[in-house]
Amino acid sequence: MSELPKGQYKRIFSVLFQLTKKVNESAPLPELLRLVAQAATDLTGASACSIMLLDEARAELLSKASHGLSPEEEASITFRVGEGLAGWVAQHGAPALVPEVAADPRFKLVDGQVTSIRSLLSVPLVTKEGVIGVISASSERPAAFCEDHEDLLSYLGASIVKDIENARLFRLSITDTLTKAFNRQYLYQRLPEEIERSKRYGDPLSVALFDIDLFKTFNDTFGHPAGDFVLKEVVRLAQGQIREVDALVRYGGEEFLLLLPCTPLSGGMVIAERYRKAVEAAAFPWSDKRLRVTVSIGVAALEPDCDDDLLLKRADEALYKAKQSGRNRVEPYAPQ
Repeated sequence: MSELPKGQYKRIFSVLFQLTKKVNESAPLPELLRLVAQAATDLTGASACSIMLLDEARAELLSKASHGLSPEEEASITFRVGEGLAGWVAQHGAPALVPEVAADPRFKLVDGQVTSIRSLLSVPLVTKEGVIGVISASSERPAAFCEDHEDLLSYLGASIVKDIENARLFRLSITDTLTKAFNRQYLYQRLPEEIERSKRYGDPLSVALFDIDLFKTFNDTFGHPAGDFVLKEVVRLAQGQIREVDALVRYGGEEFLLLLPCTPLSGGMVIAERYRKAVEAAAFPWSDKRLRVTVSIGVAALEPDCDDDLLLKRADEALYKAKQSGRNRVEPYAPQ
């Protein structure tokens, strides 16, 4: 197998120094992962590198960053634990250094893969709690990697694993356990920031507060497991209706809030009505039933006199009006 050229060690230390600097500057995790993927590709002479992290169930590796792969290839990379070389590494917590993938029964070709792979190196990302992901470098050349490359990739992973775990724990702290929407803690952090940004730059800001109509009756009729299922489904529908900059928050039991930056009241009404129609048209499969629910929605926009409490109060007043007016409807906040 190949060995590292002696002159490359100086370059390695330079790259590691830059990564450490980024970590100390608290660079966003996606940026840090992309930098590590690029550094791993450059320093190992690989054709491509991908970084995969385990999902919350710790059952599947999902691609989070790559270098040398097309967006389509990156999106298609996913392995169950134990599946493929990356899945084997995640399962055993041990690296895999493969000089010729065609001769290794663990190797699995990903659907839609264009990049040619002859040799591959995968190392686990490990915390005190266990494996949380895998870094994989691939090459179009056979026997492209050596044990020095394995040590290098392991060191790169160790330099960011704490940041990855901290980001995961923070996400858990601001996420509703059942629905995976954000929770109120997140809202109380994010909303004041959006209001400040809106007032500073003059951008509009709207919120849409909605709840499931007659949800107590629904639970009494079909049972709480069915109710929990519907809560998760209405969240899934909502997440399909909003942009990446928007946020969906579980505000209460069956109450949710859409935070809509750069959106005036009229735009908030359009989004809310589109979502209301989507819920009304949906039939959620549960056991042998097709469950149906509707939502009532109140929309309020930021005004010069608003703070976060007043904006939420106005959205709540609009929601109350929607429910009093017959439910399954959208109402804007209107001053009395």
